[in-house]
Amino acid sequence: MHYHYGLNMKHFYILLISGLLLASSCEIINPDEDMPAKISINSVSFKAEPMQGTDSVDIQDIWIYSDNDLVGAYQIPFTIPILANGNHNLTIRPGVILNGIAATRTINPFYTSINKVINLVPGEIFSFSPTFKYVDGVVFPWNSKGEEDFEEGGISIDSVSGSSTKIRKSKLDVYEGDYSGEIDLDAGHKTYRGQSSKEFNLPKSGAYVVMEMNVKNTQTPLYIGMYVYLPGNTVRDVSHMMVNPTTKWKKLYVNFTELVSYYPNAKSYRVSFKADLGSLDSAKIFIDNIKIMHF
Repeated sequence: MHYHYGLNMKHFYILLISGLLLASSCEIINPDEDMPAKISINSVSFKAEPMQGTDSVDIQDIWIYSDNDLVGAYQIPFTIPILANGNHNLTIRPGVILNGIAATRTINPFYTSINKVINLVPGEIFSFSPTFKYVDGVVFPWNSKGEEDFEEGGISIDSVSGSSTKIRKSKLDVYEGDYSGEIDLDAGHKTYRGQSSKEFNLPKSGAYVVMEMNVKNTQTPLYIGMYVYLPGNTVRDVSHMMVNPTTKWKKLYVNFTELVSYYPNAKSYRVSFKADLGSLDSAKIFIDNIKIMHF
């Protein structure tokens, strides 16, 4: 009897342990009540209206808000958990990189946000492919088209004193459309100095002023800045940023906000472009789709 009792207790403990392991594994495999809802965005698109220029953008990040509380900023593509259930107001805001510096990722105030009320169900994935546009009230003062895309007869960028070459329309390397702007540097043309044909009256006091453009400079840096027109016929040449050479076209968001506001008495501004041949035998710079925007 003692032997038989011990055998039954052994079987009991084995069954008890097996049952506990099975119950535990079921919780790991099927914890429906613990699995959060997820938000997934694999791609975005953009649509500019007439007189707003190109649709070309470089939206790299999405900032997610739930009921006006920041969930986080995420590089596209992404799938992230949302630790909430039921109906919630989801806000999707597009983010860009300012001045080509990865550390300056920010929400673009000129682009619309997407607002949706969604019912967050644990374990479900909610996928979005949002389309953004410019918000109402954005001003595009570069020219009558809203941008310089080099598709028209003239060019709204002039060479200035000290320049040994000029920008011209080119089909050699085009971002989109039929033409881009090309700057050629060689032994006989070592320096480029250019400015926007138009003087811009821009808002100050910290108001957003941003220039979008596409650029491809594979050999030598391109320098971007402003000529600031001050009282007393004074013009100040202000450097702002250097665009390092790369092998591909890139989209730039040049943040002029602080530069413009630094001169509260300025009468107007022109955008400046500069490049030097340096020790190279030759170099080419291509630019396209230049547009300034502000509210």
